[in-house]
Amino acid sequence: MVTITQQLSNFLFSCDGNWRNTLLIRDRTPGSGYMMTADRDGMPLLMEVSTFNQLTGECVDPAECCGELALDVFESVYAKYLLWRCPSAQEHSLRSICIRE
Repeated sequence: MVTITQQLSNFLFSCDGNWRNTLLIRDRTPGSGYMMTADRDGMPLLMEVSTFNQLTGECVDPAECCGELALDVFESVYAKYLLWRCPSAQEHSLRSICIRE
């Protein structure tokens, strides 16, 4: 089983150790969102901004991310990936695949 520390390490390795190299995916809830990078195979790695803040003690400023992607655009582009990765259609797609404790 991969620990949250290992997942955080993989996430940071994939964005060259700097969360500013991630894309911000804004959630439907104001003030929440996800940071996205890609692993060495090009698969998306996602982490909730609040989880990253809690684990690292850093305060992520969404304006400092390298780009922004709307949630519906992400879900459209990665529709097939989400279909295979999400345990059920009822579960929130990003929450089910993101790094969390």
